[in-house]
Amino acid sequence: MSSLTTVDLRRSYGLGALPLGLFLGTLCLAYWMARQIAVEQYRNVLVAAVLAQLIWVFLRWRWSVYGLVVYVVLEGFFVNYFSTVPELNLVKDALVIGLFASLAATLLSRGMQPIPSLPWMAPFLAFAVLYFAEIFNPNLPNIFVGLVGVRVTLLYFLVVPIAYWFFESKQRVLNFLLFFSLLSVPVSLFGLVQYWKGPEWIVSLSPGFGRAVYYASGINPSIESFYFRTFSTFVHTGGFAQHLFLVLLLSLPLWILPAFRRHRWWVGAAFVLHFVALLTTGGRSSFVMFIAAVAVLFFMLRGSAKIVPVMMVLPLVLWGSSLFVGPQFVERFESVLNLEYVSARNRPLMIGWLEGSMEAPWTGLGAGYATVASRHAGATALNGGVLENGLAKMRYEAGLPGLALYILFLLTVILDCLRAPFRIRDPELRWCVAACASFLTINLANVVLGPVFDASPNNIYLWFLLGLVARARHLETPPVAEQAASQQTV
Repeated sequence: MSSLTTVDLRRSYGLGALPLGLFLGTLCLAYWMARQIAVEQYRNVLVAAVLAQLIWVFLRWRWSVYGLVVYVVLEGFFVNYFSTVPELNLVKDALVIGLFASLAATLLSRGMQPIPSLPWMAPFLAFAVLYFAEIFNPNLPNIFVGLVGVRVTLLYFLVVPIAYWFFESKQRVLNFLLFFSLLSVPVSLFGLVQYWKGPEWIVSLSPGFGRAVYYASGINPSIESFYFRTFSTFVHTGGFAQHLFLVLLLSLPLWILPAFRRHRWWVGAAFVLHFVALLTTGGRSSFVMFIAAVAVLFFMLRGSAKIVPVMMVLPLVLWGSSLFVGPQFVERFESVLNLEYVSARNRPLMIGWLEGSMEAPWTGLGAGYATVASRHAGATALNGGVLENGLAKMRYEAGLPGLALYILFLLTVILDCLRAPFRIRDPELRWCVAACASFLTINLANVVLGPVFDASPNNIYLWFLLGLVARARHLETPPVAEQAASQQTV
């Protein structure tokens, strides 16, 4: 097993330490990029940055994984700020493909398979083959619509093996959680700055933010009830809310585990910061999903008493945060308790869309037919707006056989996630895996209210966490060390 956990691309490609050359090269690149920015040649800067990152993959591939995560968090800001450079939407794809290609080349050269064998792999591959064949569906206006659908639905699966081989030890898992929490602090702060300064301020930075502001503003008949839903560094407010949902969930192990005892003071402060930021997004779905995920986490940890104080403090944090965000957002979140309103809003999404999709041909209408991103390649009757039911979307695009395979894939993943924490004996690792698995379970169960793999940042987060959960069972500490660790954490 040790040979499976030491993937060093730099050593595999025979590259020695090049600190001086890298330093000088970085200085030259920075100088050139600064000159290009001064003359507003942003496309040249973009191409150079992507090429530099792809080269860096061969030198420090795990650092490049951290770079990918950072870019996913900042992608929305770049896309909105440089709205005249649509190529930014493909940067993430280039990074993912470059990382996987380098990783695969190294593993194959060692006689190892880059894609791990996972319990849900068979139904996913069966669905992937059928969905890929749908790019040739005659109902599509052109093949490019189908290719966009394949990109959105299947491409980011490559993040699973990237994450699987990225986590070579339990310490890497713990370090990543700490890194992700630290990265999220300035993101939440920027969201609060947006809330304080208002939509006019963010639009003043670049006209490209105008579209995001338009969809992030809610207006009722009374002018006093206007509210602005923050989106921070993400393309839209929903992406920011989902990011906060994940970081809040991952903050729980950081607060509870002894390994992070010295970080508790700022972890607790960051938790409150993220919670307030979540309320400013107006993300009712993400808020409810977080509460549900905490309940699932409680189940996965066999009713651990350590999580009870967090659950008891949560209402106090909610009350204190509500004083900050104002009455408009309080009224918005109070609607969650209005069961008639919730039923009237969600029933058409859960049942109406699915019933309508059953009228489509049993073979489907083709990959990308109901995918919003495909509208740039060709217009269809369903890609002009978001189809808010993931199952209905698959029924439209992949037909009845594709829908059946997709449901089987989701059920297999959910079952594997529910079982994952119970297979791990290391207490610290179990906490981390349970937090990730609960995020995955709640998101995948929410497929009836939206396509779960389509939008950023979930199109990276879900696949990345699937790789982490799959890898965790191979990162158990040796029996003697495990026993000592258990005694320290009790």
